[in-house]
Amino acid sequence: MVERRQTFPKQVRLTGRDSFGHVIQKGGFAADGILVAHVLPNALAYSRFGITIPKRTGNAVVRNRWKRHIRESLREIRVDVAQGCDFVIRPKKGAELDAKQIRRGMIKLLSRAVKRLPS
Repeated sequence: MVERRQTFPKQVRLTGRDSFGHVIQKGGFAADGILVAHVLPNALAYSRFGITIPKRTGNAVVRNRWKRHIRESLREIRVDVAQGCDFVIRPKKGAELDAKQIRRGMIKLLSRAVKRLPS
């Protein structure tokens, strides 16, 4: 049995303040009870993902825990998500960290965000 690699390489990471701002301002979004996903089409054959955790979420330990759980969920599902889009994922204001709920809802959230892309 061949196992597919589930990595999160630099190529699929969205980087830079301008890139994040562009996706958030110009793209569509969807939210569930914990996360908000912003999405904007890109001209690439693959999708890129960015994670932003505001300081109001908590101290560095809490913010890093959020990032680890979101990154792990993205790593597991990134090949199943629509290709050719930039995604920015952030926690909803006042949301409590629930790793199981993040994993369960990530694919649905990203699919809903893609459906809400501006025409």
